[in-house]
Amino acid sequence: MRARLAGALAAIGVLGGLALRPPMASAKPPVAPFALPALDDTGLPPLPTQSARIANYDIEARLDAERHLVQGRLVLKWRNTATLPVSSFPFHLYWNAFRNNLSSLARGDRRREPPAPRNEAERQRRFGFQQVQAARFCEASGACSDILPSLRYLALDDGNSDDRTVMELSTPRAVAPGETARFELEWLGQLPHGEGGRFGWVHDYHFVAQWFPKLGVLQEGGWNSHQHHSNTEFFADFGNYDVRLTVPAGYVLGATGRLQGERQKNADGTLTHHYRQDDVHDFAWTCSRRYVEHQARFEEPGYPPVDLRLLIQPEHDELWGRYVHATRVCLRAYGAWGAPYPYGHITVVDPAWTSGSAGMEYPTLFTGGANIFSPLSLQNPESVTVHECGHQFWYGLVATNEFEEGWLDEGFDEYHNEKADELAFGPRAWGVRYLAVRAAKRVRGGFAWTAPGVWIERGRSNLADLRELGQLDPMVRRGWEYRGARVYTLNTYSKPALTLQTLEGLLGDETMTRVMRSYARRYRFQHPRTQDFIATVNEVSGQDWRWFFDESFYSSELLDYAVTVKNQPLRRLSGFGDAGLLAEPKLAPELPSAPNKDWECVVELQRRGGARMPVELRVEFEDGSRKAERWDGRERWTRFRYNGPTRVVRAQVDPDGKLALDVDRTNNNWQLERGAARRAADKWSARFLLWLQNLLELQAVFA
Repeated sequence: MRARLAGALAAIGVLGGLALRPPMASAKPPVAPFALPALDDTGLPPLPTQSARIANYDIEARLDAERHLVQGRLVLKWRNTATLPVSSFPFHLYWNAFRNNLSSLARGDRRREPPAPRNEAERQRRFGFQQVQAARFCEASGACSDILPSLRYLALDDGNSDDRTVMELSTPRAVAPGETARFELEWLGQLPHGEGGRFGWVHDYHFVAQWFPKLGVLQEGGWNSHQHHSNTEFFADFGNYDVRLTVPAGYVLGATGRLQGERQKNADGTLTHHYRQDDVHDFAWTCSRRYVEHQARFEEPGYPPVDLRLLIQPEHDELWGRYVHATRVCLRAYGAWGAPYPYGHITVVDPAWTSGSAGMEYPTLFTGGANIFSPLSLQNPESVTVHECGHQFWYGLVATNEFEEGWLDEGFDEYHNEKADELAFGPRAWGVRYLAVRAAKRVRGGFAWTAPGVWIERGRSNLADLRELGQLDPMVRRGWEYRGARVYTLNTYSKPALTLQTLEGLLGDETMTRVMRSYARRYRFQHPRTQDFIATVNEVSGQDWRWFFDESFYSSELLDYAVTVKNQPLRRLSGFGDAGLLAEPKLAPELPSAPNKDWECVVELQRRGGARMPVELRVEFEDGSRKAERWDGRERWTRFRYNGPTRVVRAQVDPDGKLALDVDRTNNNWQLERGAARRAADKWSARFLLWLQNLLELQAVFA
């Protein structure tokens, strides 16, 4: 506890930035190996060994750590792989989203709204910018043209003339298909304070991402280059990065790629770090005087070895083994479900307290997130580490368009994240956080009571938002066009994860794994679209599954099936009366106490939501026998009738839980009631527990 208190004081600057290191904690011992499919690539698409290397960057940059300025210059060698010549080139300048309060980001619905500033100085430090100071277009002969005068800003998404997050440069001549163009750019960037963005600084901690002028992606329809929106992430071409970063001596630096040789000492007291990484589509870095560094290694039979580097805040140092363990879980699980991680190294960053850079992903580098009070039952940092490490596979290696189809990364990651959590850590490893109390409005987290051993079934935690918001937008929509941040989150994270879980239930785990492996291998280093994934499902399964995606990806309808049962004594005809055939038949009297009485049992299935899926039914009878039925689920209802000497005692829709998208599983099960006293006890117990749960969850909203 003493070490924790010292770390907490250091985090808020009370100890002047002095990194107090608690006693070394050993790495968390591995749990029993969890079951994964064998790494069998028989019949799968070949795995590419390198990308097309379209956009290749050589960058030199210097950090002024006191003023939080980055001065840089770059050489971009870009190859035109399209079939059209181009003479205009859009570059992303993401930090200009913080240039003023008129940018599209500032006007929009921000995902991570920072606390209100306490004074003018605090307000001013939240601004940032990127200013291009020189731009040249160079011929193969070495002659260069000044193209800075052609600079103009684009706002093709929303027409906001005050937004400067995309600039366009024009060249003296068009770059032909197959030709490689060379650009030389120089720029100055002001890093904003890190409470509200995905990058920034806090004290001496700097997380530097989306930091250089980055070219858009040329496709057959033209340039794909969107503005910086709160509800989108990033999209770029693959290439090779050779980067030299100069920071003050005494700073520990981590970056995309691997350090090349020794750090260069400079006369002004700075150090230059040289990093290189091939076949990635972005580059990010971080530095701080306070980082504590740990090294580890991932080695598993059938997987390429990976060197792990962890940069952790000193007040969190006792958690380092948990970070490492979770990273190994991810590399093993995602490698088995898709294709193994190829780079040979990965850097895990524990961000500074109050930094908005937690939970972000970049090639070979990602940020986690932890609290000095992180009980093991909450699996934090484990869960966030598995998720962010998982982005190395879908965002990093299968580079989908995060602006337009974010679910192909975030949704795929959420699906695998929940699956890995359940298998690797197990239900008993989890807990729920209740009665949290914040020490101050500006502090995330705080003290709380945790209930260990509470496991919310895989996918179930996503259903509340789906019930509330699922009908507002279809999933297939560009990120900034959803009706608010919560709807974006639902349709980019939760609903696609539930959809994939449902697809797994219908296909079977073995076929689903083969789908994911085929998709991951075929589209490594590519930019696949939703239609490519659907085509992969159809190919691997040998069936047309377009109907499934029409009911889920392309629909805002909810899925909800219910069952009701009616048991009644079977009424038998006793014959015709004297009046002839037109007389009403006489029914045998009902004899409830008759020992050989037969029953007429009617099981009715109802489709209460708009979405349609095939559904299974399991019926159990009083004598212990069972019936299994299937329904295509397309009409509003159907009935199954059973006549015999025994009643239905239980009926279950979707008994194996295949339809994870079903928003109300409370109506999926019917059971024969056994006496008034039992019913009353069940009724009031259920009501009490429901209100207790609501009370605790309501309190958690304000935590």
